[in-house]
Amino acid sequence: MTTGTIHEISPGLFLIEGHHPHTLWDDPDLPTIAVYRSGTRLYLLDTGVGADQYSAIVDVASRFTGIEEVYLLNSHGHVDHLGNNHVLHEIRSERKYHLIPRDARPGLDYEAFFSRMYKSGIPYFDYLRGLDLDADRIAGLLRTLSGASALTAEDVLALGRQINGLGLSPAVGAFIPSLVVDIILQTYPEVFLSVDTMTDYEDHSPAEDIAIGGTRWTGWSFVNAEGTIDVQVLQSAGHSAGGLVYYLPGQKFMMFADETSALPIWTDSDPRNTVATAVKALQMIDEGNLEHMCAGHKPMLPVAGDHARAQLQQIINTEAEFSHAVADALRRHPDGMSIDDLYEVLREEAPSNSVIAVAAGLQFPVFATFLKLTLLNHCRLHEFPVDTDLSGRPTFRLPAH
Repeated sequence: MTTGTIHEISPGLFLIEGHHPHTLWDDPDLPTIAVYRSGTRLYLLDTGVGADQYSAIVDVASRFTGIEEVYLLNSHGHVDHLGNNHVLHEIRSERKYHLIPRDARPGLDYEAFFSRMYKSGIPYFDYLRGLDLDADRIAGLLRTLSGASALTAEDVLALGRQINGLGLSPAVGAFIPSLVVDIILQTYPEVFLSVDTMTDYEDHSPAEDIAIGGTRWTGWSFVNAEGTIDVQVLQSAGHSAGGLVYYLPGQKFMMFADETSALPIWTDSDPRNTVATAVKALQMIDEGNLEHMCAGHKPMLPVAGDHARAQLQQIINTEAEFSHAVADALRRHPDGMSIDDLYEVLREEAPSNSVIAVAAGLQFPVFATFLKLTLLNHCRLHEFPVDTDLSGRPTFRLPAH
């Protein structure tokens, strides 16, 4: 895969590749995005980030003449999907529209937004306790952050032992959220949100009830001069507040953006909504209304048939497995567990191919969304009762039935 590579999926429908990094400390996680031409309209379904995707959007747009309207439709408020929004100024057309979900607006102040998310975990757990850190990688990270060039993995291990011996892990861990956000933002190219051109979908027109076969949605339909629906933007709000999916009826194609995340990795995630979207998409396949699908990060490029079904079923299964694992651990500890203790129990018991083991393997410094924060988000999302342990940390337990 190459960032910015253009794939023509069908006449008028183009996907522009993103990029999946090995670690977020080395390069950014960029989503696959889409451009769709219907008659005299051009639709930009998110814009990605950076020069490669920007140039690809301009390339696709330049292939068409007679474009009278451009619709830039943002799926949610995360910066990796919005960073090239200024491409709207590059495309020649008589009328231009730029729409974003109202509930996604808080994410536009992205540095403060993600800092608040990560810092929300500090009262609940120790970011460093029990974390399996690669000393070589941490040493490299510290050297990148202006540490001594001679710093080695052995130095990092010695420092870690000293921090633990002095009981300083919680204090040092409190600095991790800011460090995470700073480093992630440094990996991204310059971002252009084009806030001045944005209009909330809700202000453009009221959301409507939409029936697609036997499935029911809420969202917006964009209808061309002939009265045919080009694009439907459907509310999901699973990955993040306001999150949307795109459906192109004429192409029988659905672009999920980030609405494939089955874990509550952000404080505004609700995987129950993600699962509901996946269930409806499966029904659309069964009814013949959906043939191809793609997502921002997984699957990066279109899938169809049994492969599409498997991807959707995996979303459903992942959420169920994660919820069951957390509930089972809490059931065996009826007096409640801190997030630190819950994390350690789940990691110790997790089979190597389980969702817990996979999520634990994507921890700092590989990926910035910590499993501990995900566990906290899950417990708060489901409103588990909260108590306090002897150390003063909040604990969670299952509600009484």
